Amino acid sequence: MRQKNGFISGNVSLLTWILIFLSSVMLSMPFLLPGTGWVSLVAFIPLFAAEHIATDRKMKHFWVRYYICFLLWNIFTTFWIYKATLYGAIAAVTLNALQMALIFALFRWFKRLTRGYLPYLYFTIVWLAWEHAYFNWDVSWPWLVLGNSFATSLKSIQWYEYTGVLGGSLWILLVNTLLFRIILLYISGEKVKKSVISLFLLYAVPMAFSHLIYYNYKVEPYEPSGGDGYRTFALLQPNIDPYNRKFSQSQYDQDKILTGLMEGCTADFLIAPETFISPRTAAAALIENNPRTNSSFSRFRSYAMEHGTNIIIGAVTDTFYNSASSPTPTARHIHGERWYDRSNTALFLGRNGEYEFYHKSKLVVLVESTPYRKLFGFMKKLNIDLGGAMGDFAPQPRREVFMTDDSVKIGTAICYESVYGDFYREYVLEGANVMSVITNDGWWGDTPGYRQHLSYSSLRAIETRRAIARSANTGISAFIDERGEIVSSTEWWQKDRLSARLPLNDRQTVFVTYGDITGRVSVFLFYLFTVMAVVRRLSRKYITR
Repeated sequence: MRQKNGFISGNVSLLTWILIFLSSVMLSMPFLLPGTGWVSLVAFIPLFAAEHIATDRKMKHFWVRYYICFLLWNIFTTFWIYKATLYGAIAAVTLNALQMALIFALFRWFKRLTRGYLPYLYFTIVWLAWEHAYFNWDVSWPWLVLGNSFATSLKSIQWYEYTGVLGGSLWILLVNTLLFRIILLYISGEKVKKSVISLFLLYAVPMAFSHLIYYNYKVEPYEPSGGDGYRTFALLQPNIDPYNRKFSQSQYDQDKILTGLMEGCTADFLIAPETFISPRTAAAALIENNPRTNSSFSRFRSYAMEHGTNIIIGAVTDTFYNSASSPTPTARHIHGERWYDRSNTALFLGRNGEYEFYHKSKLVVLVESTPYRKLFGFMKKLNIDLGGAMGDFAPQPRREVFMTDDSVKIGTAICYESVYGDFYREYVLEGANVMSVITNDGWWGDTPGYRQHLSYSSLRAIETRRAIARSANTGISAFIDERGEIVSSTEWWQKDRLSARLPLNDRQTVFVTYGDITGRVSVFLFYLFTVMAVVRRLSRKYITR
């Protein structure tokens, strides 16, 4: 009998491991295989089944299994970070998985206090509250927000213009939890007809509504100065290797590559990638206090004026201060009362000679910023400065948009900023009629990373209903329409130029106007449910004494 029980226990243990692995694969698929967003709607089922078996069999150390589930999901989908930093990749996948595992631990704790569907509802609330909060923490890596699963299944999520990406997370979690609840009811012999109808409606109504929006969406161009409501854009992809050429080849030679791509182009806007103008020495710095001393600035400004075009180009810029003490939290001390800030900047050069600067404000942790500066200020010494591509960069408090001489307002999200929906919508709140994204995705090599990053811009287009002109140095440059569809794109790792006409839009979506309502409500419910659970737990202890 002992051998038989051991055999059964061994099979149960193996079964839970199989279910764990299956769930991690299913959670990863939408981020790796285009058009597989639907898999996320059932991806948690194997994990829930493994947890149910573990609880029923009083399995010890089950936390190891579900932590590995989340760890594998993170590894499968974001392993490519190691191309830029091995230690950063290890930290990202292990710590992100740990946070997911803590959410699951809370779910299991709540499950011991309640019954029925309520623990699964709590799991949904906690996960959504975490995703919402994660967007605003100093240490933030929201790449695997569940709603991003549909970034390549756009016909299914056109209603993101109302809810934002967390609406997709809510949909995924509700379908998964309700379906698993139906499975448990069916196994126990209880009636499931009403639950099945609810599940069908939960799946079918958002899907049908989304397709209805997609096929009936009409572009209604807005013209601020009496034209046809469209502008022509040219995307410039210079294809400069960020590891082997970016900081070894002279800025002058790189400028020649870009001006070569500009030749013969008559677009209203020329969009060039992130950090294209980067200082090699202090003498070559682009100083915002006096930018005309920089030869690249003068060269491209003259080009814009001579050819009657507007240029948006990425640059690393410095701003100098005279101050007795640090004028900003990120300021670097030179000597005496001399300080300066360095920023990852979008530079706007108008055809009328005017220019503006916007500083990237969602910064990559430890690469571009020191988290929780008051506690970990000493870590600034660990930042690596590769000639302006990395360092402790200075952000700015609000989004700003560039305005042309014909009153067109264009927002420019720099790289990582395009991952944050609630942040990105602020450009539209500031009046952006059309959007640009400038990035340098070459750090990750030919991996899923740059394709995932591109697909997230499609989500931003749906949430804001703004067309996007996306210029990447060595990634994929692309035009994205207001439905999130990629209209045209360049190839990976090729020098190229791409042109298109994009519509202007002055209307605001519900998501732009009100932001992430789903996340804010979830945070409130998380506190409410958790307090109720703690009170119930304490009451039980008091009664049993």
